[in-house]
Amino acid sequence: MKGRKLFPIIMAAAMLSLGSCGTDKNEEAIKFFKRGNFKLKEQEYNEAIHWYGEALNKKPDFADIYNNRGLAYQKSDKPEKALEDFNKAIAVDSKFWEAYYNRAELLFNLGNYQEAIQDLNKIGKVYKDSSFYYVTLGNVKTQTQDYSGATAAYERALVLDPKNAEAYTNHGYLYFEQNNYPLAKKDFEKALSINPKQHFALNNLAFILSEEGKYKEALPLVEKAIFLKPAQAYYLNNKGYILLQLGKLDEAKETIEHSLRIESENAFAIRNLGLYFQKKGDTQKAKEYFEKAKKLNPNISIQ
Repeated sequence: MKGRKLFPIIMAAAMLSLGSCGTDKNEEAIKFFKRGNFKLKEQEYNEAIHWYGEALNKKPDFADIYNNRGLAYQKSDKPEKALEDFNKAIAVDSKFWEAYYNRAELLFNLGNYQEAIQDLNKIGKVYKDSSFYYVTLGNVKTQTQDYSGATAAYERALVLDPKNAEAYTNHGYLYFEQNNYPLAKKDFEKALSINPKQHFALNNLAFILSEEGKYKEALPLVEKAIFLKPAQAYYLNNKGYILLQLGKLDEAKETIEHSLRIESENAFAIRNLGLYFQKKGDTQKAKEYFEKAKKLNPNISIQ
């Protein structure tokens, strides 16, 4: 293996509430709520949080505000606060299905897969016609190693929406994990034909091409993935390996070291540095990196 294969967190779009209170008494709360929604759509998350807070001061039992503020907190990388708001939205309205969905997505990102499954099961009938619901369900089932369930979920997503690029990407990942590269490649290519910005599909397609020895074809694909996700350590490492095979040793070393600055314990990147020193003729340095990589991952291939 050239690099660790990273599961894609490619989820459905979060569900924004657009409800209103409907009485004169709550007009000011509605006004602040709408300001918050505007700021959220503009990706001004701190401003959105401020206006949602103002709205809650006027109407503290407004479930839609808690849901949307939860989204703003989630986008601001404040998952604990986001979870608290989704919980509050559900406490105010036990049938607020959008909040269950958003909470499930957050729980997935936090690694709380069983809790995410519980929320998704609760809303399954409501979202039985939602392609993105099934993508989310498939993602959670993949992480709980229910691969047959994940496959069924992704395939249902594609029946509901044959142009769901995320479903193709994540369905392809299941083939990818089984080393069934021809079927994985087909799914990734289909995903990219729908949405060329599917960075995970780009990276894994580059990986497959490099497995086939097609390094010149692989390089522009992984570079596109990095352009879309510049701080993704595994994409950088895959590029570094490809550069090694193309004989661009100095650029490869720089790229692999960049990957390690982001994630220092990536055994594949450490192994690839060993390959760099091996190609440079420094067998002692290569051995040191190979041994370090083996300590982190005893199953890693040194080649």
